[in-house]
Amino acid sequence: MELANKRITVFGDSIGKGITTDGGKIEILPTYAIKLFEDEYRVKIENNSIYGNSLKRFFERGKMDKYLSSLDKTVKNVVVLELGGNDSDFDWQNVAASPEKEHQPKTNIDEFSKLYAAALEKLLDAGVEVIPCTLPPVCSDRYFDRVIKKIADGDRVLEFFKGDVGTIYRHQEMFNNEVIKNSFKKGLQVIDIRQRFLNRNDFCALMCKDGIHPNEDGQREIFYAACKYLAG
Repeated sequence: MELANKRITVFGDSIGKGITTDGGKIEILPTYAIKLFEDEYRVKIENNSIYGNSLKRFFERGKMDKYLSSLDKTVKNVVVLELGGNDSDFDWQNVAASPEKEHQPKTNIDEFSKLYAAALEKLLDAGVEVIPCTLPPVCSDRYFDRVIKKIADGDRVLEFFKGDVGTIYRHQEMFNNEVIKNSFKKGLQVIDIRQRFLNRNDFCALMCKDGIHPNEDGQREIFYAACKYLAG
């Protein structure tokens, strides 16, 4: 992939933003993947990553249409899609209130798949070069202990999980599978962030204490995944 004369835009969530929570509050890491990429390849990236962003919000807030209306036809437009993690999350307070019931994530898996397919189709039809990203894995135990149990009754949520917090990882993996499936249907290669993490036996060492945000080492792995994609 040549970078000359290209307008590169990232639509992402807190991972693309370089968010860390290890200091007890939401902060941006001094060094994260997009900055590393800009410095290494001397390019400017329009980083439209937003904390809490999801693919569903991307559509609902009109970000897709706004981007398409702003296309500069004199350059090659490139979009990196780093979305999906927040779509797979649940309203944990509702889950704890009725753990015996079925609960849907913030974006139903079927809806997410349709939205992802629609995003790819709209961008490709507009002549945009699209680069999807797989989702970093979740450290289920950390996320359960450090996040879920602070906002909801952990015992009740665990009842919903049938006693297995590993359900968090497997559930999120379904969304990652939809990213891959829809990308391959369009003949697109992905920046495989997930592989970089899972290729290590200690992938949780790449994550913040909350189990969902990559730490500085994790962000560096995301940068390496992008370099691997660029190298073909």
